[in-house]
Amino acid sequence: MFSRKIKPFFHPFIRFSLNQSSKCSSLKAATSSIDDSISKIRNVGFIAHIDAGKTTTTERLLYYSGRSSSMGEVHQGDTVTDYMVQERERGITITSASTTFLWKKHKVNLLDTPGHVDFIIEVERCLNVLDSAIVILDSASGVEAQTTTVWQQANRYNLPRIIYANKMDRPNANLNMCLESLSKLNANPVLVHLPFYVEKRFTGLIDLPTLSLYSWANSSSNDDGSNFSVEQLTKDHPSWHESLQAREKLIEILSDCDNDNEQLSESVITASISQIPSSIIINSIRRSVLRNRLNPVLLGSSYKKIGVQPLLDAFLRYLPSPVERPNALSKYYADNFCASAFKVIHHENFGPLTFLRLYSGSLTYPTKVYNINRNISEKITRIFIPFADQFKETQTAKFGDIVAVSGLSKTVTGDTLTISEKIADQARKSYAQDNSLQLDECKPVFAGIQIPDPVFFCTIEAPSRSKQKDLDKALENLTREDPSLTVTNDTNSGQTILSGMGELHLEIVKDRILREYKVDAELGPLRISYRETPLTSSEETKSVNKAFGGVNNFVSMKLGIHPSSRSDSKFNLKVVVTQDNDLGKLRTDRLKAIENGIEMGLSFGPLCSFPVIGVDVELLEFRCSRATLQSFVSSVASETILAALSKASMALLEPIMLLEITLPNKYYGKVLSDISNRRGQLLNEINRTGDYRTIEALTPLSELYSYSSYLRTLTSGTAILSMKLDSYQKMNSSQQEKVLEKLKEI
Repeated sequence: MFSRKIKPFFHPFIRFSLNQSSKCSSLKAATSSIDDSISKIRNVGFIAHIDAGKTTTTERLLYYSGRSSSMGEVHQGDTVTDYMVQERERGITITSASTTFLWKKHKVNLLDTPGHVDFIIEVERCLNVLDSAIVILDSASGVEAQTTTVWQQANRYNLPRIIYANKMDRPNANLNMCLESLSKLNANPVLVHLPFYVEKRFTGLIDLPTLSLYSWANSSSNDDGSNFSVEQLTKDHPSWHESLQAREKLIEILSDCDNDNEQLSESVITASISQIPSSIIINSIRRSVLRNRLNPVLLGSSYKKIGVQPLLDAFLRYLPSPVERPNALSKYYADNFCASAFKVIHHENFGPLTFLRLYSGSLTYPTKVYNINRNISEKITRIFIPFADQFKETQTAKFGDIVAVSGLSKTVTGDTLTISEKIADQARKSYAQDNSLQLDECKPVFAGIQIPDPVFFCTIEAPSRSKQKDLDKALENLTREDPSLTVTNDTNSGQTILSGMGELHLEIVKDRILREYKVDAELGPLRISYRETPLTSSEETKSVNKAFGGVNNFVSMKLGIHPSSRSDSKFNLKVVVTQDNDLGKLRTDRLKAIENGIEMGLSFGPLCSFPVIGVDVELLEFRCSRATLQSFVSSVASETILAALSKASMALLEPIMLLEITLPNKYYGKVLSDISNRRGQLLNEINRTGDYRTIEALTPLSELYSYSSYLRTLTSGTAILSMKLDSYQKMNSSQQEKVLEKLKEI
């Protein structure tokens, strides 16, 4: 047995500004020691349900790695990654934060993401550029509503994942329940740690691959968690047999997940369970994680400073480097610079900062880059390594790095950048050839993010005419930073409409406009973003001949619409080819213009100008003059689809929210009765340990104004609520009439 004390190498966080370069010597010393080997880079993100402990865990990682000289606490409002005023006041994460630190000669780029459903776009944009993720669970709650959401997001990007069961110190922590709850996710969890208790107090863990006991039993309440002991288990240890059984189970699962591992197979045959080398087990776990066949489960209590260092070790042991997670499109850029923009912020000193993940080549500054999505060139003026809200300037960035750059005024989230238009054209040609596509049909850009539809909207007005320009600037910046926030103008009233993901989302936006832009904007009452859908089919023909753009434009078009079972905003356009209409010869660019016009037309339905969903569209006829502009084709398509919708019988759809409520059993009856009165439907009951249970219910959003506040009052502040959009559903005729009358009054 031996004791270990990891003594952090401290260096101060320094807010870098134009006149502060001389103050950054300690920061330079730290970053210069980072190993530049790409195989020693880990791009990792924390994802979880709200209050699972992501930010607290991040604070411990930064402290033990030496990146921070003190541990911030969420309840004290002094954390590194929750740096916004609104985050510190509310004790929640609102925006994703990127930070870089060193651990055992490896560079870790860590993204801490929000757990609140209103800020789900922050999770989406981060997962898009990460190589792996850590899913954090509250050991007393297991898989919760938002856990499911972020897991599904990670599935879309096929990310390798480790599961960290946090808060193992809590009296109601239930590891078996946590493992069982993971079945909801179709995960393949396997314990690589066992909990270790001293007098029923969680004091450490047993690492099964190495059969080592990590113990913080001797730590005092004032200890920073750096002191812990590591003991190799022997046959006379009380936990030996339990550990051996768990190790055997781990090896059995590995034998299935990693069945082509000859070393493992040979060791299982020739050695006893305790004698199989830890290196072979660790390598097998890593191989299985990289193939997405296994989700190792690690244990700890970040708040109590137990198990964080083994979690850091797991980053290096089990998670992939950028070399092991190449992007399928990066090969088309060879060794040339290519990057994906995933986040934009507006810094008080540097202006717009764009966060990039490099997928090939390297980047120096100043240099011009080409934005493939926008077909423009922009100049990068500086490169920074981000540390939450602090930035250290660097001269270069390489493949695998995550950096922030200044100078890009047009680039937005999801754009792909390369070094020049020539390189982009070469990549496009290679991509077209490999995928048997026409050159004008492809654009080799990295996958963008899925932006959820907003469910709430309200009017927003400046307090005076003199503040209108400031408000416009604030909205321009905030919508560029946050793709889930949209601003539109009501053509009838002339009002500005602000749409977002929920009450909290819009409340935070209003507060940011006041604090950051000094505009006390006035928000109108919250309104619900309904949807419209056709109940019957219809057809419409339009012929338009008009001089526009210096040329004579002629378009004749016939469209048909039909109800569809699709529940999203996408539509199916079917080109109906006959002997009479020549649609089989329709040019690709013309078809794209028609699709764009239809998409515009479906944005404003005939009932109340809400987006139209659940519709299939048929192109039945199309003729146009050779000189007709594409924009004119789109305009006619938009008019035609609107006219077709006006002929059809239409219905209003209301958003239905999935609620997950954890509450004491004694309030169960009251809460269930209240949900029923709100037109809600109970879906599921999940019994928890002790006197708590969790229920899931579907409830119309229109019945949930200020529901979180009401629920706290109803349960004396003991209930925990999370909700997310589940679907859009038709109302009965009387409910629809009430909504339409109310909307007319507004």
